[in-house]
Amino acid sequence: MKGSVIWNLQRYSSLIVLSYVVYVMIFILSFEGEIGFFDWTKFFLSFQMRFLTSIVCVFILIHAFIGLWTVGTDYLTKRTLGFLSNPLSAMADLLRKAYLFLFVVLGLMYLTVILYIIWT
Repeated sequence: MKGSVIWNLQRYSSLIVLSYVVYVMIFILSFEGEIGFFDWTKFFLSFQMRFLTSIVCVFILIHAFIGLWTVGTDYLTKRTLGFLSNPLSAMADLLRKAYLFLFVVLGLMYLTVILYIIWT
């Protein structure tokens, strides 16, 4: 992966998530009185909030994947695992690939469940 693309994706995804949180906080703070169940439901079941929530979930997964990819490529190498043991060092590539595969599968599962919940 190209470093500048990763850096930009990481920063912009965090700004998008922050914007979403600010938008929800503005709704909460601008509401006079208590927010009832029907007010909250009406807000989150609107098409725009479903769409925004779906987009934000995708950006959260992108942000998390980049962070986990960075940890995997920095710490699951022959050199860093070699400090623990030589047999572990020999399996560094396999461990890194299994680590990344696990988080890609979990991320896709989370995204599928979240989108299912949001849109049904």
